[in-house]
Amino acid sequence: MAVSLKTPCTQEQMSGKICWLNGFAEDHIPTELQDDILICKDCPTFKETINRAFGRRTADQTLGRTIARLLMLVSERTYRLQETSIELKSKVEELALIKTITEAVVKTTDIHKALKIILTGVTSGRAFGFNRAGIFLVDERHEYLLGKHAVGPKNKQEALEIWNRLTATSLNQQIENILDESPVETDYLHKRVEKIKIPLTDEANIFIRALAEENPRIFRKGLIPSELENTIRAYFDFNEFVIIPLKAEGPSLGLLVADNYYSGQPITESTIDALYTLAVACTTLLENTLLHSQLSLRLKELEQVNRLLRENQNYLIRTERLADIGKLATTVAHEFRTPLVTIGGFARRMLRTIKPGNSGGRELKIIASEVDRLEMITGELLEYSRQVKLDLKPRNLNDLVRHSLDLMEGQLTSGGIKLKTKFSRDNIYSRLDDRRFSQVIFNIVGNAIEAMNRGGMLTVSTRLDNDFVILEISDNGCGIDVDDKSQLFNLFFTTKSRGSGLGLPISKKIVEDHGGYIKLESSAGEGACFSLFFPRFIETKENAAE
Repeated sequence: MAVSLKTPCTQEQMSGKICWLNGFAEDHIPTELQDDILICKDCPTFKETINRAFGRRTADQTLGRTIARLLMLVSERTYRLQETSIELKSKVEELALIKTITEAVVKTTDIHKALKIILTGVTSGRAFGFNRAGIFLVDERHEYLLGKHAVGPKNKQEALEIWNRLTATSLNQQIENILDESPVETDYLHKRVEKIKIPLTDEANIFIRALAEENPRIFRKGLIPSELENTIRAYFDFNEFVIIPLKAEGPSLGLLVADNYYSGQPITESTIDALYTLAVACTTLLENTLLHSQLSLRLKELEQVNRLLRENQNYLIRTERLADIGKLATTVAHEFRTPLVTIGGFARRMLRTIKPGNSGGRELKIIASEVDRLEMITGELLEYSRQVKLDLKPRNLNDLVRHSLDLMEGQLTSGGIKLKTKFSRDNIYSRLDDRRFSQVIFNIVGNAIEAMNRGGMLTVSTRLDNDFVILEISDNGCGIDVDDKSQLFNLFFTTKSRGSGLGLPISKKIVEDHGGYIKLESSAGEGACFSLFFPRFIETKENAAE
């Protein structure tokens, strides 16, 4: 009779049936009865049958006791086998989880994603189940142990919310979400842990000591020096935590730290063993990921250096050509200037003596106008090529700007331009050359008047920004095309039909000679804004005499 293990045999159940013992002498035990054998040692019917079968003889009684003993051993062995089966099943699940985590780490070359995947596995309820976990890595120069990443809630309420939310999300889905993140999200604990920076020379620190060890260690509150406990609690509170060295061959890569602060579950040897297995499996992968990140960074740096070298080479070539052109232009300007002055002088003299209505008057006016334009171009060429020492003196930027705009009032009015000014109330001083500074304003404002084409708003403002005083000149004119912006400060480049292409390069050179720089913001049809940065002058005892 096959009887369930959960329901032991009784006298009534066996009534009219043949107990398996009756077939034992014939060396025959039906397969369906083998599971029932294990519960027979406690069965009253079984004991009675044993006593009757073996009688009172000593040999029979010994045999009966032997059978009972064998059944007990079989029962104990079966129980141990069941325990082993459960342990093996747990180990298989653990290894499967480690395989899932390591395969995910291999998929990414982003060290931050790799770290978060590992820590998500450590804190996943279906995996290792720790409440919080963090990873510390040794920096490239082997000077510090740095907090790199951490996963964990801010408080117990947040922990419950996270656990409830993730109950319906598999570890595989959590990992896929991390791989798809751009950039990787950080939480409260991560932001606190990444502030940790421990010198490797601080050998009294438990984290630094743990780097040199190969085996995991548990640290409990009250069992470590109070100063170290206070240092740790400055970043996060704890009851106990485990440290796992991330060590392959050579020096340790870093540390994996985990605890159960919110659930209060004790850290057992089995969970430590599982965590250690994961750490060993992931250490080499992390080393490879770090190397890949470092190589990618070095490659980007090399590409940047190579690009700068090419740009510098092209710049040197252009500069050399421009220097040759400049020398030629300067020579030509010198040679042209004298005959131009002569031609212009004769043309203007003839205009004064010519009779009204003479048909030659119009031609003479054109000659005089063109001579004036050529004289202006030659003057700009000579101005650009001349190495003039600036007469730098501490000047209030607001005062110089107001003076220059007053001189251009006529041009603004005739061009139909409305002027709006906004001057800083701060004492914004810089060491400036009055004449050269005004020349820059004349050039930029003149270009703005032409860009607005008879009517518009010119806005001029000043402000202070750290170590610079700033002049901004903006208009609502035609703006500048993207292709033209990169060439706007190049010599002889102009978008005007009668421009020389020297005004803005000269302005840029003057500003740079002052130790400053120019920024341009503009789009086609949306006006332009020139920002001029000059080093701020702060009066001290040493420069008070200037």
